[in-house]
Amino acid sequence: MKLSTTLKTWLMLIPFAVAVACAPEVELTPNDDVDDVVLPDDNSGNQTPDETETPDTPEDPDTPEDPDTPEVPDTPEDPDTPEVPDTPEDPDTPEVPKEPEAGERPEPYYGVEAWGGTKAMDGADDSVGTNADFYHELNSFPNLVVVTYSGTTATVVSTNSQIKSYIYGAHVALDMATNGVSGVEVILLGESSDGSLKLYSDNKFKLSLYGVDLTSQRGPAINSQSKKRIYVDLYSGTTNRLADCAEYQDDIYTMPGAVNEDRKGAFFAEGNIILSGDGVLVVAGKQKHAIVTDGCFYQRPGVTVAVTEAAKNAIHVKGDSDDGTGVHIAGGAIVATVASTAGKGIKCDMDVVVDGGTVEITTSGDAYYDTTEADTSSAAAIKSDYDITINGGNLTLTSSGKGGKGLNADGSIVINGGSTTVATSGARYTYSSSLTSSPKGIKADGDIVISGGLTRVNVTGKSEGSEGMESKASITINGGEVICEAYDDGVNAAKAITMNDGRLYAYASNNDGIDSNGTMTINGGLVIGVGGNAPEAGIDIDNSNNFKVYGGVAIGYGASLQSTPSTSSTQCSVAYGGVSCTQGKMIALLDASAQPIVTFEFPRTISSATLFITSPEIVKGSTYSFSGSGTLTNYTDTWQGWYQSGTWSSGSSLTTFTPSSVVTTIGSVGGGPGGGGGGGGRPW
Repeated sequence: MKLSTTLKTWLMLIPFAVAVACAPEVELTPNDDVDDVVLPDDNSGNQTPDETETPDTPEDPDTPEDPDTPEVPDTPEDPDTPEVPDTPEDPDTPEVPKEPEAGERPEPYYGVEAWGGTKAMDGADDSVGTNADFYHELNSFPNLVVVTYSGTTATVVSTNSQIKSYIYGAHVALDMATNGVSGVEVILLGESSDGSLKLYSDNKFKLSLYGVDLTSQRGPAINSQSKKRIYVDLYSGTTNRLADCAEYQDDIYTMPGAVNEDRKGAFFAEGNIILSGDGVLVVAGKQKHAIVTDGCFYQRPGVTVAVTEAAKNAIHVKGDSDDGTGVHIAGGAIVATVASTAGKGIKCDMDVVVDGGTVEITTSGDAYYDTTEADTSSAAAIKSDYDITINGGNLTLTSSGKGGKGLNADGSIVINGGSTTVATSGARYTYSSSLTSSPKGIKADGDIVISGGLTRVNVTGKSEGSEGMESKASITINGGEVICEAYDDGVNAAKAITMNDGRLYAYASNNDGIDSNGTMTINGGLVIGVGGNAPEAGIDIDNSNNFKVYGGVAIGYGASLQSTPSTSSTQCSVAYGGVSCTQGKMIALLDASAQPIVTFEFPRTISSATLFITSPEIVKGSTYSFSGSGTLTNYTDTWQGWYQSGTWSSGSSLTTFTPSSVVTTIGSVGGGPGGGGGGGGRPW
C-alpha cells in the first residue's frame, strides 16, 4: 500500500516529538507552583533541533500498489501563483547565536552594543600567579553548561545531567548544589530584554561571558546564591551588559530549603567575585547597587568594568574575612557614574587596594541624614570602612554633590605610587548645627601616609570644612608629589604632620595652607604652604614648641605665621613679615655671593604678607638678603613656584640679615590688615 505524503510526514515527526517531550529541562509556565516542581532525573541538555533544518528523509522502498487504491496524481503548479520571495532580515534584530551541541564551546557573540568609554590597556600585564583563589587557570572546570538567550526565550545545554536547569521564558536557574556537582563552567551569550540567570552551587565555579546582554524585569540579571567564589571571565573582544529593574518580583525558582535570599543589585553574588579576561562588562543597577558581593571583589589586568547607573553604589563589597580581602584592583579599568544620594563608586566594608589599572569614578549625589546611623552620610568615589591603599594605577575621582568626597576611609589611607587626581565641587551639607558633612578631597579617620606617586587634590566648594586632605590622626609624607588646593585648609591633621621626603604643596584660598592641630616636623623634602588673607597662614602650628625643623626646604606664604619653629630645631629659618606681594612676581633669598638659595614666585597677591623659609643653606653667622622683582635664569629645578639655584638679575634689594639663632624674624609676622613694616619689606 502506498502511503500518502501527509501520513509519511507525521510518521517521520513521531521520534522528534518524543525527543522534545523527554528533554530534561524544566519549563516553568506562569501558573506553575515552583515549590511543587519535581526535579527531573536527567538534564543532559539535548536541544530541540532548529525547525528550519529538517533532516533529509530517506526514500521509501517501492511498495506494491494496492489495486483498490487509486494513485493520487501530482498536483500541478498554479502558473498564476507567484513565488513568495524570501523575507528580508530586520537590520535591527540581532543575530541569534548558534546553539552548541553538548560539550561544544560556542562561538562568542559580538552583537551586543559596544562600550565607547575608557577601556583597560594593560591586558598584556596579566599573568597567572600561584594562588588558585584568584586564578581560574589553576582550577579545573570539566563540566560545561551553555546558556543561550534569544529575545524572550533561553536554552540550556549541559554535559552533566546532575546539573538541574529551570527555564521561565528567558529567566534561567541552574542548580549545581542539589547533586553536589563541582568543576562547572557556565557560558552565557545572546540577548534578552527580560532575562536572567540564577545560580546555586556548593563549590566554586567559572562564569564565562561570551557576549551577553541581559536586562531583567524580575530582579538581578545575574544572581549567584553560592557562598563560594565565582570566576567571571570576559571573553576577549566581547561587550557584556547587565541591568536589573527598579521593582523586584519573585524569582522563578528557589532551591528547596533556601530562605532569606539576598538580591541587592544587577549583578549579585553571595561569594567572592574574581574578574578576568579582555572583555567589557557594563552594568546598570536600577534597584540598589550595580555590582554587589557579600564576599570580596578582585579584578585582574585587562578587565573593563563600567557602571552607567546605580540607585545606590556602583560596586558594593562586604569582603572576605577568611581571605582578608575586600576590594583588590590588580589592574584593568573601572569606570563608574553615580548620581544617587550619598552614592559611592566603590564601597567596601573591608580594605580597598589598588595596584594598577585605571579608575574613573564620578559621583554627584548630596549627603543626607541617615536615621539608622543617626549621622550624616555623604557620597564618595571610594569609601572603605577600614583602609585604602594605592600602590599604582591612574585614579580620577570626582564628586560634585554637597559633602562629597574623593577618598574616604574610616581607617588609614596609604599611597605608595600611581597617579591619583581628586576633585570635589560641592558645598557643605547641613542637617543641623551639630550634624554636617563637608566636602573633602582625601579624608581618613586614621593616618594618611604618602610614600610615592603623584597625588593632586582640588576642592572648590566654598564652605567651611572644604579641605583638600584631612586626617583625624596624623599625616606623613615619605615621598612622591602631593598637590592640594582647597577653599578651606589645603592639608589638615588633628595630631601631627611629618615631612620626611618628597614634595608637598598646599594652597588654601580662604584658610591655612598647612594646618596641624598638634605637631609638625620637617625632616626633609620640599614643603610649600600658601594661605589666604589675614589672619590665615601658609603654615599654621598652634604652638612653637610643636613645630620642629631638622632638614629639607620649606616655604610658607600667607598673611601671617602663627608660630615659628621651636628653638630645639637644628636647621635655621627666617620669617619675613610685612611684605606687599603681587601674584606672578618673584622673590629670591640670596647668599653673601648673591647666589639664589631659594626663589619663589608668588601664587597670589597679599598686601601684607609673611614669608617663611627654611633651608639647609641658611646657617648662623652668614649674611643673606632678599631681592624682589628680578629675573631668574639657568635654574636647575622648579616646582609649584619654587626654583632651585640659577642666576638672579635685575632685582631690587629688600633687606639683609645675619642669623644668630635658629629662627630669624624680620618685621611683623603676626598678620592682620596692613601688618608690620618694622624693618620688613616694601612693595614691588
